[in-house]
Amino acid sequence: MSKRTRKMLGVFIPLAVLALACTCNLPFGPEEETPPPSPPDVLFQDDFSDPDSGWEVGDYDTGGVGYRDGVYFATSIGDSDTMWGVANVSFSDVIIEVDAIQVSAGPEDNNDYGIVCREQGDGSGYYLLISGDGGYAILKAQGGDFEPLVDWAASDDVRQGNATNHIRVVCDGSTLALFVNGQRLATAEDSTFASGDIALTATSYEDELTEINFDDLVVRKP
Repeated sequence: MSKRTRKMLGVFIPLAVLALACTCNLPFGPEEETPPPSPPDVLFQDDFSDPDSGWEVGDYDTGGVGYRDGVYFATSIGDSDTMWGVANVSFSDVIIEVDAIQVSAGPEDNNDYGIVCREQGDGSGYYLLISGDGGYAILKAQGGDFEPLVDWAASDDVRQGNATNHIRVVCDGSTLALFVNGQRLATAEDSTFASGDIALTATSYEDELTEINFDDLVVRKP
């Protein structure tokens, strides 16, 4: 993203000779830029531009997950049905960041969405969530039941309605932390799950569809 300039030194004749000498070695087409290497602490990242990057894709009775126009979406049709889509990777201790965009919701914005860490293959795991009406929570799902580790509360740091929120979660040992738009909102301790998949999730608590789009996901070492 940065631009680099070089200062040209010397006199005209040597430069002209050098230019002529180099033309014979020029490639027939433009060189492709090699993407810069990922920082050493990055374990996984996805901008969802490639629909074959490995995330779950499916349409279900309660909603759907998949790729669309360079984002990953999760939809919940309502009735408190939680949808989640997994990345099909496994980690233990991670920091996960993603941009979450609420595209649609019921008139009361009564929903939740966010990141799941240490997902166990059946939806069990840690759910670090915000809601369209400005709430946040940390929940543990196990055997189909959700237990609040940090119960729902409201924060002005959560942008309400059809807006974009930057979510950052920490799952490091027994410590779970939720950051939204640069602000730490909640911390909890639990040691039930030590490792697992990561997932993106959405739930509608109204009789209308909630759709959340996710973009620019990065997973780092704590």
